[in-house]
Amino acid sequence: MPPLRIAALLPHVEVFGGVRRYLELGNALAARGHRFVLFHPSGRKPDWFDFQAETKPFAALSEERFDAAMCGEYSILPQFDRIRADRRYFYFVMEGHKDERIVVRRRDLLFLGNSEGISGRLGREYGLAVRRAPGGVNPAIFHPAEKPPADGAFRILCYGRIIRRLKGVDRVIRAVEGLARRGRRVRLIFFDTLVGRDRRDPRALIRTDVPYEFHLGLPQSRMAWLFAQADVFVSAERRAGWSNTCAEAMACRLPVVCTPHGTRDFAEDGRTALVVPRSSPRLLRRGIERLMVDPALRDRLAQAGSERIGSFHWASLAERLEGIFRTAGPN
Repeated sequence: MPPLRIAALLPHVEVFGGVRRYLELGNALAARGHRFVLFHPSGRKPDWFDFQAETKPFAALSEERFDAAMCGEYSILPQFDRIRADRRYFYFVMEGHKDERIVVRRRDLLFLGNSEGISGRLGREYGLAVRRAPGGVNPAIFHPAEKPPADGAFRILCYGRIIRRLKGVDRVIRAVEGLARRGRRVRLIFFDTLVGRDRRDPRALIRTDVPYEFHLGLPQSRMAWLFAQADVFVSAERRAGWSNTCAEAMACRLPVVCTPHGTRDFAEDGRTALVVPRSSPRLLRRGIERLMVDPALRDRLAQAGSERIGSFHWASLAERLEGIFRTAGPN
């Protein structure tokens, strides 16, 4: 079959999980022989990721025609309307956006969802046909690495974007503080990047007496090392389509305590992770403590989680999208 011409639009190419999705997909689709063009305002290549496909500026949006185009960012819908494509897909990657109802009513778009949870909800609420296109993990970057010698403290890794309240970082901190008050020897490890419109240093917003370290702006080559520093990864997200950090922790063979938000595709309570029903510090504390006192449970969840997330890789998603793009009719 002839190769496809595929376009995608992003508002920027800075270090975000949502940006990584398009970069990884672009590489995977290009490796399958398709032409993939990523449009963003400046059109420059990202400087933090080895992107092998093409990039172009928004100024070039209407210069050629594509078989399919994707966009998941509400703020650049006017630019998406300019793309010339036989089929245009809005890619739902986040739960509960204020403009969601506007997009689902559009008759000129087809729809993708980045998780089972978000695709199912959109179908139930709006009667929408949403094709599931979940996330993935790059095993060349996220993989098990050698752990440091034990120092007696139970090390808890958490995504440190405390500026984004829905990430629930404050709730993880409160859960760990509860463990410390109960006499548990614990240490927090945070990581983040200074990107996006709000470039405040997140380290200045951490308020806790629990010992902690904060890794800011680590290169991709150090991510496996980072996950190896911890005994557990904890996520208290309250609204997410796909939790990149939980998936990456599993790929690094790290046991996970998480909420259902963004993890329904791969986190099964008691089998591949410990899933708490909501981002309550008390529930998170209980999950962490279960793993503290039960090394066998930690090992079992780490192994099962690693095996489960192994089926979510970018090559399989690229193959899935190729099938969707070839079988769907025009807008």
